[in-house]
Amino acid sequence: MTMFKHLLSRAALAAALLAGSCAAWAVPAYHVSIDTAASSGDGYLQMDFLGFGNPEPLTATLTNLEGAFTGMPGLDNVALGADGALTFNNSAFSEFFQSIALGGLFSFDLSFGGTPAGAGSTGFTVHLLDGMGDYLSFQAVQIALEADATTVSVDSDIASVTPAVGEVPEPADWAMLVTGLGLMGFALRRRVR
Repeated sequence: MTMFKHLLSRAALAAALLAGSCAAWAVPAYHVSIDTAASSGDGYLQMDFLGFGNPEPLTATLTNLEGAFTGMPGLDNVALGADGALTFNNSAFSEFFQSIALGGLFSFDLSFGGTPAGAGSTGFTVHLLDGMGDYLSFQAVQIALEADATTVSVDSDIASVTPAVGEVPEPADWAMLVTGLGLMGFALRRRVR
């Protein structure tokens, strides 16, 4: 009976490890699309990530940025990763400002790191401007992060926000998990003998 309890506790530990690893891959993410087909000429895409009374350090990571971009982006408190990912930080004014050619589709994936605490909030906002710097869409997309909820607001005439398809774990990740579980089973079997 003791061996059965020991085996059951090891199986529960393995299940908890598996559940924890799956939860780590389930980070909420969004796919944002902005359609500028109704406009033409030069324009600007502005994205900012601001903390409003929120002392918790939060990040917004933008990947898979696609569209007709012109010139070099202006980055203020935004880190550019080697893989092209942009990481915004809510500790100070954080902005991406890029000149674009209007008339096409712009898209990116967005994920957040951290959770707001208390009554403060942090917002990620996307603005679309024309070549003169006037807003074509003030807050085309706004995602507000609060301690108990995330609110998504969209200018439905030009933008859409959908849940992003989660990343598929690499075969090496699965191999490492299976190897670890196999080694635990081998150690348990050796201990029983």
